[in-house]
Amino acid sequence: MPRTTIRSEDITAAQVKTADMAVDPTNASNLTSGSVPLAQLGNAPATDVTGLQDDIALLGFKVAANGSFGKYNLVDQTVDAFEDATGVNAGASTDAIRHANNYYSGGNDTSPTGGTVTTYTSGATTYSVNTFLTSGNLVVSDTRNVTALIVGGGGQGGGLAAGAGTYGFGGGGGGAVLYRTGYSITAATYSMVIGEGGNEASSTPEAGSDTTGFGVTATGGGRGQIVEGAQGGTGGNGGGAGYSYSGGTGTAPSATGWTVYAGNDGSAGYNGGAHGGGGGGGAGGVGTAGTASLGGAGGSGQQITIGGNSYYWGAGGAGSVQGGGGGGTAGVAGLGGAGGAGAATGGTASVGDTGNSINNGADGIVATGANGGAAGANTGSGGGGKYGYGGSGIVIVESVQNVIGADMTLTSTTTAANTAPTKGDIVMTYTNGSGTAAINTDFTAEVSADGGSTWTAFTLAAEGSTGTHFIVSAHNTTITSTITAPYNMAYRIKTLNQGAAKETRIQGVSLGWS
Repeated sequence: MPRTTIRSEDITAAQVKTADMAVDPTNASNLTSGSVPLAQLGNAPATDVTGLQDDIALLGFKVAANGSFGKYNLVDQTVDAFEDATGVNAGASTDAIRHANNYYSGGNDTSPTGGTVTTYTSGATTYSVNTFLTSGNLVVSDTRNVTALIVGGGGQGGGLAAGAGTYGFGGGGGGAVLYRTGYSITAATYSMVIGEGGNEASSTPEAGSDTTGFGVTATGGGRGQIVEGAQGGTGGNGGGAGYSYSGGTGTAPSATGWTVYAGNDGSAGYNGGAHGGGGGGGAGGVGTAGTASLGGAGGSGQQITIGGNSYYWGAGGAGSVQGGGGGGTAGVAGLGGAGGAGAATGGTASVGDTGNSINNGADGIVATGANGGAAGANTGSGGGGKYGYGGSGIVIVESVQNVIGADMTLTSTTTAANTAPTKGDIVMTYTNGSGTAAINTDFTAEVSADGGSTWTAFTLAAEGSTGTHFIVSAHNTTITSTITAPYNMAYRIKTLNQGAAKETRIQGVSLGWS
C-alpha cells in the first residue's frame, strides 16, 4: 500500500489550518472526552443562584427553629416567615414596613396617601398605588414621577320604566380614559372627583358623570336612547341607539400631555326582526350595530396596565333585542365590550346576560370586563340595554415607593402559652440590605409573657449563614419580666442605627417557650 513519509521538521500553525482537520477543534460539540481546564472557562455565563440561596436560607431557618423546639423541650412555639402581615401587631410596631419579598425593615414611607393604598413589586422595584373609587384627596409630600389613570363614569343603558317594550335598546357609552406616564408632580394636595355611572331608576337613562383630577377631565359616557327608537346620547363615548336611529356621538376631551382614549360613537339600532339596539362606544372602539336578532356589542375598553393589573377600561355597554337584557356577541366579551347574546327570552347567565322580558340589562360588573352587559364596575363602563347601570369612574396613581431608612420596632401578635412559661427561646434570620449589622447592637430581640406589657431581653448569638442570610438565636433564656395568665407570649425586634448606610432586614422569627 502507498506510504507517506513525514520529514522531521517543525510544523507551523500556518501550515496546518482548522479547515484541514477532520474534526473542528473550535466547536465545543466535537469534544467528547477529556476535561477543559478551568482557565479556559472565563467566558462561561454565571448562574444566578439568588433564589436558591433565599430558599435554602428559609429552609435553614425553619430547621433551626424546629431543632430548638426538640432540643429544649419547648411547650409551644410560633414561626413567622412574614409571608403575610398577620403575625405582626401593627398597633404595637413603629416604622415597620413589610416588603413584597417577605421581610420587614425600618422606614418612613413618604409615598402619597389618599384613596386605597396598596403596593406591588416588579423586579427589584416596589410601587405604591393610590386607588380612588370615591372622591378624595391625594396628598403628596415630595416631588415625584407618577403614572396616572383617570376614567369617567359609564353611561346607562337605554330603556323604558317598566315592561319589555316593543323594540331593543341601546347600550350606554363607556367613560373617557386618560392615561399618563412619567408625570412629574410636586408636594401638594390634589382633589380627585369620581364620576358616577348613569343609574337613574326612572324612564330617563343617564349619561355617566365626569371624573376629574390633576386639572383634567375624563368625560362620562353617553346614555343609551331615552325611548324606543331614538338616538343614543353623546359623551366621552357615545351611547347606542334604538331601532333605525344612529348612535350617539363620542367626543374626546382635551387634556394636554395625556393620552386620551375616547371619542368613539355608539352604534345604530336595527329596524326589523327583533330590532336589536346598538352597542355603546367604548374607549377602545366603536359599538357594533344591532341586527334583526342580536343587540349590538359594546365597543371594547382600552387595555392599560397600572397598579400591577392589566384591565380594559371604559368599555361600552351592549344593546338589547326585543324583550331581552344586555346583549351582543360573546366573541367580543374578552375585550370587555359586552356580554352574551340577547334573545326574546333573555340571554344566558354564563356570559353575563341576565335579561328577560321584564328585567334590566346587565350592569357594569366587577373585574376585567370579560363578560356582562358592560365591562367592569369602577372602570367607567356603559350599562347594557335595557337599563343596565353604568360603572362608576376611577382614578389610579402609581409611583415608586419611597422609604426613608429609620429604626424599627417590630412586635408580634400574641399566642397563649399552655402553662406558665419560665424560659424563652428565639431563632431569627436576617439580611443586610446595606451596611453590616452588628448582633445585639444594630438589632435586638425580647420576649414577653404578659401580652407585651413587660419584656425580657435575649442575648443573641450567630448560628451561621446561607448566602446573604444570617441565622442568630438565643436559647433557654430565663424570663425575668412579669409572667401573667393567660401567658400571652410575644416577641419584639428592634433595629437600631438605621439609615441610608445601614438597612437591616428581618426575614423570619421563631419564638418558643417552656
